[in-house]
Amino acid sequence: MSLWIFLLIIFAAGAVGGIVNALLSDNGFVLPKPEKVGTSQIIRPGFLGNALISGVAACVSWGLYGPFAAVYIAGGAPQPSGETTSPGLTLSALVGAVLVGVAGARWLTNEVDKNLLRRAASEAAASQADTSMAQQIAVSTPVEALRLAQQK
Repeated sequence: MSLWIFLLIIFAAGAVGGIVNALLSDNGFVLPKPEKVGTSQIIRPGFLGNALISGVAACVSWGLYGPFAAVYIAGGAPQPSGETTSPGLTLSALVGAVLVGVAGARWLTNEVDKNLLRRAASEAAASQADTSMAQQIAVSTPVEALRLAQQK
């Protein structure tokens, strides 16, 4: 059986786990949708988002620790008579790149959000106390929190 068929099976199994998670949580069996919270919106992933993320996570885990982790999927064909292999791409390197890509993007987003929230806190602290504004900022995205604080 092809490596890609195995990955598809692993993705499907992970997706089933994501659907089970959606059913056990308050998301239920709904499609992804924005949820209005005060003046901001939060994207709820629904069962499709849960299935996608869980499927990718299952593939990353299997690709890193499964029986085909060291299999070359591009290049790297062994050379005759015991010479070293040519450079290539293993399954573990590919799924590791996916994992690092997700983590790196998340780290960058968190750093930007931290700076936005620090600025919003500074703006809010410099203005008059307003409990209504504080409640809006509490449920806003970082950029919306900054905009609300600057309006004051």
